[in-house]
Amino acid sequence: MNTAVITTGGLGTRMATLTKSYPKTMLPIYTKSDYDDEPLLKPILEVIFNNLYENGFRKFCIIINTNYKSTIKNHFNPDPPFIDLLSKRSKFHDKRFMKTLDKLYKKIEKCEIHWINQDTPMGFGHALLSAKKYVKNDDFLLHAGDTYFPNYKFLPKLINSFKKSSDISGSLLLESRKLLDGYGIAQIKKKNNQNIVTGVEEKPRRPKSKLAILPIYAFKSNIFQALKKTDNGYNKELQVTDAIATLIYNNEKIVALKTNNKWFDIGTPERYLTALNYSYNYKY
Repeated sequence: MNTAVITTGGLGTRMATLTKSYPKTMLPIYTKSDYDDEPLLKPILEVIFNNLYENGFRKFCIIINTNYKSTIKNHFNPDPPFIDLLSKRSKFHDKRFMKTLDKLYKKIEKCEIHWINQDTPMGFGHALLSAKKYVKNDDFLLHAGDTYFPNYKFLPKLINSFKKSSDISGSLLLESRKLLDGYGIAQIKKKNNQNIVTGVEEKPRRPKSKLAILPIYAFKSNIFQALKKTDNGYNKELQVTDAIATLIYNNEKIVALKTNNKWFDIGTPERYLTALNYSYNYKY
């Protein structure tokens, strides 16, 4: 698996007014520097890209809201004149910046990146469906762009759970939580040493389990057919969780990996501040 879909098309209204002209997926998070002990600030989308690249992904479908297109694309477009400008300056931080950008640009040059415009956000599922043309028949990873994982040690396990047998259509990452408000919920049963997903619901009022679905998934391309057969659900939008339910209803096999990895939804000012503080103190 080397294809990833990253969704960044939401309006981020809970982070207003910053998000009127600036996407929340470009908010900065501290990361480890490759060149010294001082932490670096990088946009969350760059952090996601780097981590997926290090796990072997080379084809990216990045869904962007039209309002934010230039901001995001400008950051990821290689800029040799700017690198040249930095190389002529003698300050330590200029050199550090130059090396960091140069490393990012070399990664980008080895990748196939498709930018997909989404004029009006109509749900997580609608955003994913817009990537069908570029994903084609690939197996792929779906990653929400407003999610911060301090490390991706879980990712090979998630992909391996997906690849365990050819009849698996998707693999979910689940976390057992006490507070379930705002989450999709999964029910599972153990069979042949696999967690088989028997049902899912998007933000139910009365959850049937304590297992929250985290916003990173592995899918076969038949998720696109399921999305087309799925009606709008929560918030009158097309939801990925409902499309997973469609797959299960049609006897497609969905498995799950349970994790206790630390992660953060950066969709509100409070959550973003918590993630930012955690990233500064995180020991890589």
